[in-house]
Amino acid sequence: MASLIAKKKANTLYYYVVESARVEGKPRIVHQTYLGTAERVAALIKDATAPVPLSATSVAFGLPGALWLAAERSGAFAALSSLWPTPRSGPSTAHYLLLAAIHRICQPGPKTEVSEWYRHSILYTLWGFAPERFSSQAFWDCFEQIDATATDPLQQAQSRLLGVWKEKQLISRRLLAYDTTNFHTYIASTNQRNGLAQRGHNKQGRHNLRQVGLSYVLDGESGLSLCHHVYPGNLADANELPAALDRITKMLDDQAIARDSVTLVLDKGSAALANTLSLEQAGVGWISALPWNQAPEALREIPCEKLAPLAGSHVGLQAAASKEVVHGRSYLCVVVYSAIFASEQLHSITATLTKTMQAIRRLAVEIAKPETRFTEEGIHRKLRRWLAVPYVSEMLSYQLHSNGKAWDLQISFDNAALPRLLEHRLGRTTLLTNRLDWTAEQVVDGYLGQQRIEQVFRGLKDGDWLRWGPMYHWTDSKIRIHAFYCMLGISLLQSIHKQAQSAWPGISMEKLIDELSQIQQFQLLYPAQGAKGPGRVATVLSKRSIPQHLLADSLGLDQLAAAARG
Repeated sequence: MASLIAKKKANTLYYYVVESARVEGKPRIVHQTYLGTAERVAALIKDATAPVPLSATSVAFGLPGALWLAAERSGAFAALSSLWPTPRSGPSTAHYLLLAAIHRICQPGPKTEVSEWYRHSILYTLWGFAPERFSSQAFWDCFEQIDATATDPLQQAQSRLLGVWKEKQLISRRLLAYDTTNFHTYIASTNQRNGLAQRGHNKQGRHNLRQVGLSYVLDGESGLSLCHHVYPGNLADANELPAALDRITKMLDDQAIARDSVTLVLDKGSAALANTLSLEQAGVGWISALPWNQAPEALREIPCEKLAPLAGSHVGLQAAASKEVVHGRSYLCVVVYSAIFASEQLHSITATLTKTMQAIRRLAVEIAKPETRFTEEGIHRKLRRWLAVPYVSEMLSYQLHSNGKAWDLQISFDNAALPRLLEHRLGRTTLLTNRLDWTAEQVVDGYLGQQRIEQVFRGLKDGDWLRWGPMYHWTDSKIRIHAFYCMLGISLLQSIHKQAQSAWPGISMEKLIDELSQIQQFQLLYPAQGAKGPGRVATVLSKRSIPQHLLADSLGLDQLAAAARG
């Protein structure tokens, strides 16, 4: 059953034709066709000059087509195909992994929905396999075969991909961005077959659920995935780094990449003493954000006006660099100031401070009542939680007194705290590196590569790029396979994003995905010209804007459409 729905994005309504069906007894959307805004729909109707077709079938073209081309051009499909035997007929393991990755990007959902989505995508035309070959059971059987092929087949696959990308010079190998995150699951506590899903500190606040951890290394310039690792959710990020370093150095050694030629960019959680020592022993260069309380006092006290503006592309940034002894060793320390970042922080602090003071005042009213049931420990616990927010405790304090029947709560505000924060704290980031001969510009430029991986994780969690969850796998091996094709999907996205920059400089990943999703292919059936002749079939692409034409040209989509018609 088809129906018209509207989705609101940034205060604009976008219309879709969706087809629904019952899957495992529940109504689900099995296919959707993007129409656009109301203005675009009206224009399509107004501009229609061709005869009215008897039927029209839409095919998802732009986004899955671009991703498939990226898999071919990058050598990813060939590399994966070389690892597992190719069947005499039907899809290969490489097809299943790529389809899982592309489906996660285009229309994330369980494997029960993949075959129907595939039926309405350009991949069906290009590959020619019957949609039934991509049932959920077929995916399960394929993943079982992956588990049985080698001791660590996914590591072999990642190594093979890295080798191909190195050979094709798709990666720079100068900057490696490293970070960790975790994803909550809905795996039941009674499931004893799963060792990866454990309770721990969840970065999305879902501490009541079991979670898995993910460490990830990407090339700082291309954004391609170099290696990743899924680890138990109860393992702290700092404790994962030593094992990650072993994997990273093995990866460099296996690919004959000199360790001292690369610089590893870390998050501030990885800058503990034990880890900096491990990094030194590994023989790699590294850059890390240093927690503010560990930064040398001399750098922390430098006034903003004495920080020198950075040259090149770092407009609006100021910095100072000096060699300092940190953790008992000499490093280059760089303090960076951004007025824009300071303004954003000030806005956030103001909003948080207002919310906290309102909550404290409401609490003061409640505990002042003689019949209050609040205990002293309960009041302190609530206040400590509110004041634990960064910067708030530096500006607010309280005094709590009792008259035996009720409580008197007084709030104190430090008027000098905010000016101190503005002068010496807000807008500042302190960086630490063992690259003693680098300039401040080089250190900052290197660290900005970390923002790329943070963007990746936001895309995974928010679903703007590729949605990690919900994850429909319950065993350790299947979770690792899930992580592999998610990371493969990220690499394909990064590949087309970089390629699209030539046609649309500065285009965001979100905008790229949105524009490509609008490019549809239509198979139109027209009446026969004669009384007894067969119906005429025409294949056309949807009407495209000028930017979409430019993107299609840069990504090779017009050639793909011609090949599909042929």
